Amino acid sequence: MPRNGFPATAGAAGRSEGVQTVRVLGACLVGTGAELVTVEGRFDGREREATDIVITGLPDPVIRESRGRLTCALEANGMHLPRGRLFLNLVPAARRKSGEILDLPLVLGAGAAAGHLEARALRGSLFLGEVGIDGALHAVPGGLAVALAARERGIASLIAPPATAMEAAWVPGIEAFGAEHLEDVLAHLSGGERLQRVSPRDEEDARVFDPDLDDVRGQDVAKHALAIAAAGGHGLLLIGPPGAGKSLLARRMGAVLPRPTLEERLEITRVLSAAGRWPGGLARSRPFRAPHHTISYAGLVGGGSPPAAGEITLAHCGVLFLDELPEFRREVLEALRQPLEQGSVLISRAGRQLDLPARFQLVAAMNPCPCGYQGHPRVPCRCPPSIVLRYRRRISGPLLDRIELRVEMLPPTFDELVPSRRGARRASPGLGGVELREQVERARARQVARQGARKNAELDGSELDRWAPLEGQGRELCARAARMRSLSARALQALRRVARTLADLEGEEHVQPKHLAQSLALRSPAV
Repeated sequence: MPRNGFPATAGAAGRSEGVQTVRVLGACLVGTGAELVTVEGRFDGREREATDIVITGLPDPVIRESRGRLTCALEANGMHLPRGRLFLNLVPAARRKSGEILDLPLVLGAGAAAGHLEARALRGSLFLGEVGIDGALHAVPGGLAVALAARERGIASLIAPPATAMEAAWVPGIEAFGAEHLEDVLAHLSGGERLQRVSPRDEEDARVFDPDLDDVRGQDVAKHALAIAAAGGHGLLLIGPPGAGKSLLARRMGAVLPRPTLEERLEITRVLSAAGRWPGGLARSRPFRAPHHTISYAGLVGGGSPPAAGEITLAHCGVLFLDELPEFRREVLEALRQPLEQGSVLISRAGRQLDLPARFQLVAAMNPCPCGYQGHPRVPCRCPPSIVLRYRRRISGPLLDRIELRVEMLPPTFDELVPSRRGARRASPGLGGVELREQVERARARQVARQGARKNAELDGSELDRWAPLEGQGRELCARAARMRSLSARALQALRRVARTLADLEGEEHVQPKHLAQSLALRSPAV
């Protein structure tokens, strides 16, 4: 008698004379989500020289190679496959299936088709996990993404390796059970020793430490622009010479951004889970992605075979920081235009379309010229005007139009970098990291009360007419700016959105001409 309690000969004796089809529910990862897959199993017991296993339904090489793992795992747990042909079909058959995530439902489907398991014991639960040749279960990515898909289909029970089950347990309404070995799953299904339900670990003591904004000396205007960007969800471009603090300031964005809501935490964690980067619980902070400028088109936007999420999706509900913006390839930067407006990216490949979430906040930094010192108060620039123009033209006008805030920075003075003891305390008390975060949170609260979940950066024309109407002096100011700077329709609407955020930061109900003037001043025409 093997340790799982099933007799070694149960396969031949347990089958009914008619051919029986069993069904086991599994899942495959697709982009940042998951699709449920039904494994259909049927055993043809006509005499053959050996056991032939046929897997259909567009499996990838990993799934096709699972036939060896499947046979070894069954044999190691006392479930012998007699001679005959075992059919395993993956439904829906027209969708490509990939990954080792289907190992467990394939093994269970094979065991049930051979008569070792009651088919009804497999109903109502979803199974996922990689199975070793001895039956040990190994964790797979995507537990939370699969659990969300299962909840949508009304499946409340999920069985997986402990680490994967822990991910799934964070989804309300899902009962997740952790199993370390195939024999544990078999005992659970046969009414023997029950698996323990996994509960999410308590995270009350977990703290998130963001870099302190006060570490950045000086740069009060840039800090204010950072708070405006965080409050309204606006794009931000920092322009300045080397050592001005552009990168340092951009990496402090998390210090002023509001904490993510529960729905946003689930979204962030779903993306990380499907990418195999589960943070060990629900994400507590917004993602900050800073890819190198040598990144490829597929690396930034997504793609490949099978299609995978890119950096803009990994930055979903967070920040995408592009340092040395003109050094990125032009076609890579141009790919950002549609996701910046729609909050998603549609990737089309042969026989497959993926709609990936990409609601990120763009923060970028660049030098004013190739040598970096144009406009520097002490170091002369060595770049000819034609070279400077060519350098700045690497960033297209349509992309710049989608970046609402463009701030020029100068290097901090010696007194700002090394304050004396007498001037050690900050001279501008409203610009500390704590104060700015509180300002931003109050501004976000005003937006929620006024327009729901939509941030100011997402307001369309009709909403701007309602929440930021142009009248009197403000209308004249915008008309004059549009003529003198040749502002596009998108740029003009961006001015109004930023002005609405400035009014929210100051706690004012209506947009004033001063807010429009500040918005215009924060949109440098240098690029």
